[in-house]
Amino acid sequence: MDDLLFRYYNRELSALRTLAADFAQANPKAAAHLRISADTVDDPHVARLLEGLAFLSGRVHQRLDDEFPELTEGLLGILYPHYFAPVPAASIISLTAREGTNTHGQIVPRGTLVATDPIGGKPCFFSTTSDTSLWPVRVSRLTLSGLPLAAPASPLTRGARSVLRIVLETTEKDISFSDLSLDKLKFFLRGSSPGQSFALLELLCRHTICFACAASPNDPSATFLPKTALQPCGFEQNDALLPWEARSFSGFRLLTEYFAFPDKFLFVEFDRLDARTLVHDSRQMEIFVYFDISLPELERTLPQEALIPGCVPIINLFPHHCEPVSLTHENTNYHVSGSLHDPQHYEIWSVQRVREIQGNGTAQTWSPLYQRNPHEAELTNQHSISYTLSRRPAPADITGSEVYLAPVLPDLAPNSPANSILMIDALCTNRNLPERLPFGGGEPALRMPAMTDIIRQVTCLMPFSATLRPSLEGDNTWRLISHLALGHISLTEHDAGPRILHDLLTLYDCRDTLETRRIISGLVDVSTRPGHARLPGTRAGGFVRGVDVTLTFDPVAWKDSSSYLLASILERFLALHVSINSFVRTCVMLQGKPGIVTQFPPRCGTRSLL
Repeated sequence: MDDLLFRYYNRELSALRTLAADFAQANPKAAAHLRISADTVDDPHVARLLEGLAFLSGRVHQRLDDEFPELTEGLLGILYPHYFAPVPAASIISLTAREGTNTHGQIVPRGTLVATDPIGGKPCFFSTTSDTSLWPVRVSRLTLSGLPLAAPASPLTRGARSVLRIVLETTEKDISFSDLSLDKLKFFLRGSSPGQSFALLELLCRHTICFACAASPNDPSATFLPKTALQPCGFEQNDALLPWEARSFSGFRLLTEYFAFPDKFLFVEFDRLDARTLVHDSRQMEIFVYFDISLPELERTLPQEALIPGCVPIINLFPHHCEPVSLTHENTNYHVSGSLHDPQHYEIWSVQRVREIQGNGTAQTWSPLYQRNPHEAELTNQHSISYTLSRRPAPADITGSEVYLAPVLPDLAPNSPANSILMIDALCTNRNLPERLPFGGGEPALRMPAMTDIIRQVTCLMPFSATLRPSLEGDNTWRLISHLALGHISLTEHDAGPRILHDLLTLYDCRDTLETRRIISGLVDVSTRPGHARLPGTRAGGFVRGVDVTLTFDPVAWKDSSSYLLASILERFLALHVSINSFVRTCVMLQGKPGIVTQFPPRCGTRSLL
């Protein structure tokens, strides 16, 4: 008996004893011989009878409760498909290309599979989450220093208090930077601790004045570029950690990824480098990033490998052909299994395609019930068959969840032959298997099966995160309903802003640790007021009305956590809610301190207004 059924059993048994005792006390002539009280049952035969009845009624009660969310799961799963599915294990890898890499940059496309050595008899499979350009370039030296600045001078650097010096070098002796078509270069920020990595991200994104490309600190012809050419990464749809459908609001994806795996946002990209590389006929080039503050502690402790090119996040998701399902017409639900032999190593994340192969060899594609075209049958002259999916807790000996498919066959004849097979394609995870992968000493051993002729080495830079799963019991459906309600409450309502954002962040706090709760509680106030901004373009005098949002954080939480990244997530999240012909401009203040800590550009959806 599983724990959930045992709770139903105890609840029913307690209710039966209480009701029977009350009935016996109220009707002593008819029921006194039952000898039942609220605590004891004197007659062992009556006790066994009540226990058997409690077991049966407990199963019925559990089944009724299990069926209750099936409709809501089907409907809400269209709007929020991510909420019921697990968040698979993830990590960051570094790719090293073989010599002779194309000087135009070798692209490793998003979705490229990465495999591990077998563990427990089965390898784990991961997918890259963004396109990655590999260049024959490495960082040979990295320093952060304060005044006096050992860097090229320019009026653009007025007010600079420190500089980050990045010395780049080509990995092949016969290639110079002028041979490369290097226009963009992305780096992963890997500090000596998570706190240092987020501090470096904040320094680069918040305090950059400009940056320069030069041959040396004394180069009189250094090429200076504006701070807008240095951008954070990981926020766009093509950098999504989780597969995300267009009909789903991408702001919820950002919140999910922030709480599940914030390291995916520890990337920055230098753009417009071709302004220098096209004419830089040398194997070595230096980038100088100027900051308006100095951080002596970071200057002393910043490691040489804090900026790594050629990196990409990976997630434990891979396409898989599930076990064929025999359509017998005797069941209302069919179990979708990744493997009958190793069910503990395959968990269904999402069903991608369902095909029915009939006995005569003809095939028909099924469509999800709530996504089908109502006129599909008329357009194709075929009867469209649909299905619904439900997710239930896996058996006690298998961690995670199981997916069940329920056919919707409105035109099924009673004498229809049961000779069809369902072929199901899905995105799967390896359940908790990645958590068993060793880390350190060259482990885990990774490879890219489809790109062995290009990739020489795949290195894992951090341990894999744990697989996170939402609760499939209790008030999960009501939490989703409250999720819907939050979208219709305005932040401009008096005193509603902090409560709304706290409730929303709590819904997406899948880790629910002391650290994440402290980060959420660090957001102490949200205020709004009307704002105006100049429209981009050449026409003078063009303005647009919008909303200025002020996020107020606790100073301690802001200093000791990734609160800057949370503010960056929230400002993009709020911008995605903006109405047409308007904008949202977000700034951050610290409680009890005057002045604005950081000001984000005004945004209209995913685009910066200025």
